Amino acid sequence: MIYACVGPTGSGKTDLAIMLAKKFHAPIVNADAFQVYKGMDIGTNKQMEQFAGIHTYLFDHIDPVTGYTVAQYQHEFRNLMNVLDPVNNPVIVVGGTGLYIKASLYDFSFKTHEKKVDMTSYQTLDQTQLYNELLRIDPTTAQSIHPHNRRRVMRAIEIFLQTGEAKSVLEAQQEQKLLYPVRFLGLNPPREALYERINERVRLMMDHGLIDEVRHLLTRMPTSTYALRAIGYKESMQYIERHMDLPMTIAMIQQATRRYAKRQWTYFRNQLPVEWFADIQHVMEAI
Repeated sequence: MIYACVGPTGSGKTDLAIMLAKKFHAPIVNADAFQVYKGMDIGTNKQMEQFAGIHTYLFDHIDPVTGYTVAQYQHEFRNLMNVLDPVNNPVIVVGGTGLYIKASLYDFSFKTHEKKVDMTSYQTLDQTQLYNELLRIDPTTAQSIHPHNRRRVMRAIEIFLQTGEAKSVLEAQQEQKLLYPVRFLGLNPPREALYERINERVRLMMDHGLIDEVRHLLTRMPTSTYALRAIGYKESMQYIERHMDLPMTIAMIQQATRRYAKRQWTYFRNQLPVEWFADIQHVMEAI
């Protein structure tokens, strides 16, 4: 059995995963798109010491300069499941990246699109124009992508040009069949409490040295590196480049994180058969 711990950032799903891992003597597998990267610890709230005594996988193993895709994650995840054997041994999966979870636990396939398309005219568009174009051709996919995530917006447009079908239509044609026995456990604390927890977490990240972490990363990679677009990192770069003062930087990270939490909750609610709980205690009572 796989116990997939999901929910918005700050909901407590990592604490839940640790409790389940200890209860079942099970390993924990990461399903967060940025916690896979080495050296990105403070801004992703990756605290490996909290997993002491627990076998962990797919955390902290990719150089952010290299980059990483959901297809790569899916391949590594499925190879790992062949070793861990979740049919006979419990496995805990935890993370807030819904697409990573869905692509790995379901019969989600990434079709290879061989047709070459000229994206030059789209590369000249500003971010608003580009996103509006995606809204026109594939409004469903557009709703699941942040308007400022240029790479994903471009990729969705490219898929449409290659196949003649919207990305959302291609995904809907898949069987949506689970490949493993899975129980989806979601934490959904009261909204006000969640937002206050997020605000406090951002303040603690700053106290623990987020700006210095970003400065160190910038000595190793260009500002265009995809990993540095993560919430907390892109705002910190603006501070380092003197575009914002520290109070404004903190406020922007808090706001972006709250918005991200809302998108996560919407995705999990609509895309996965999650059992929702208000807190960890209620989850443990239901197991």
